[in-house]
Amino acid sequence: IHVDRMCGLYCQDCEVPVCEQCITTGHHGYHDLKNTQDLLQEKKTIINLDTKEMENILETQLVNIQKRLDVLACTSPSKYEDLEEAVLQHGKKWHDAVEKVVKTFLSEIQRMKNGEKDILNKLTQDIVNLICNTENNMKLNKEMIEAFEAEKILGYKTKSEGIRSKIPEINVPNPSFTEFEVTESKIVHENFGVLKTKVMFIDDERRKSREMVQTYVDHPTVPKLVEKLTQLRTIETGLSAVYSLSCMENSELWVHGTDYAIVRIDRRNKKLERIKTMSFDGNVGITLNREGELVYTDFEDKSVNILKKSHTHAVIRLSGWKPRDVCVTMEGDLLVSMSSDDEQRARVVKYRGTKSIQEYHHDLKGRPLFPAGDTALHVTENKNWDVCVAVTSAQVVVVLNGLGAVRFKYSDKSGKKEFRPMGLATDSQCHILVTDYFNSRVQVIDKNGKLLRNIEGHGIYLPLSVCVCNYDTIYIGDSTGKIKQIQHLK
Repeated sequence: IHVDRMCGLYCQDCEVPVCEQCITTGHHGYHDLKNTQDLLQEKKTIINLDTKEMENILETQLVNIQKRLDVLACTSPSKYEDLEEAVLQHGKKWHDAVEKVVKTFLSEIQRMKNGEKDILNKLTQDIVNLICNTENNMKLNKEMIEAFEAEKILGYKTKSEGIRSKIPEINVPNPSFTEFEVTESKIVHENFGVLKTKVMFIDDERRKSREMVQTYVDHPTVPKLVEKLTQLRTIETGLSAVYSLSCMENSELWVHGTDYAIVRIDRRNKKLERIKTMSFDGNVGITLNREGELVYTDFEDKSVNILKKSHTHAVIRLSGWKPRDVCVTMEGDLLVSMSSDDEQRARVVKYRGTKSIQEYHHDLKGRPLFPAGDTALHVTENKNWDVCVAVTSAQVVVVLNGLGAVRFKYSDKSGKKEFRPMGLATDSQCHILVTDYFNSRVQVIDKNGKLLRNIEGHGIYLPLSVCVCNYDTIYIGDSTGKIKQIQHLK
């Protein structure tokens, strides 16, 4: 305003440079004034950090999503071709009477395939646009700093959070077809089968994806926490403790307890299969891969193994490290927690096949994620690609994004005894389930670390393990060797 005056101060309330005459006229009384040169330096630092954020984190994440969408766009049709073939083969068993139902199912599959193709195309285009926007913002920031344009620097607003908020969350559909046996006494339509898929969609506010189970006559709904927990059954395993467990689609369970074995049982505790291990008492982690095959760690054998057609194959052999826990990621990779041979260091490593592709042991500033000597790590991945790690003796659950940055740390002091996380699981709504051992409960927290509920009572005593089955029920293994099945979502 006063062209012959130097603007040595900057009014942060009005967001304009001011001179001494501006102040004496009273237009900026009681406003927050700051030295212009100091503020320029602060803003330069903010701009440089914001640019680095876009370079080191946002751009990398966007490019990875674009690559993933390209792969999904290529592989998506093959999944539905297999699904169509399964429906056709089962349809032949029903002869002429079932032809109308077969056509109905195929039409629904075609609708889902076309819908997913449209979503993938839209997501790919959105990511391409977002990458271009990010690169343009980075270029403008660098030009601004190089030219030292004071007005633009002083008025700069951070852009990286706006870009981050537009990054989509993707769940990969995994359709399936379940056959029903032919029953002459019932209507063909009711006995043909159930078509299941994980449906991907985008809302108007922010692109998201979620999983649903849908028949062709059903309407998709978002599962919610049940208001009143219901115990469905108690499974007597015959073990003195259930350290780890995993549920199959047919509701059979793989369990590991206090002996040198992993056992497959049905819900009546009928033992169907037994796998020998070199480790016992919780030194075996188990999970299932996309094909429903058992994957497990053997601490003493220093191996990660897969069970194919009743034969065990070691897919990873470690040297200098011993594996603790394992989970399968959304992309089919393996996350393995491990401790050094002297049990003084711990880390989590992501494997694609037999190749290590990423390690989690320091944050982005180089600080250790896990305390020295604290090597009992339990690991899982959330549906939003977060890596969740329960650090047992440190009494904390550490949640990292895919790049290894700490999103939040969760601990709880509300129990009568100390918080001791022993097992982890996640559900279709990105809830994280944590066994609180000493307080004989399982805590359910949301994807941002907010406690939603405690699952306690129902005879649960010193829980060691937890898993989610079919999206709405959970299995809790405790120190009595019993497994409690509880309805979790509706």
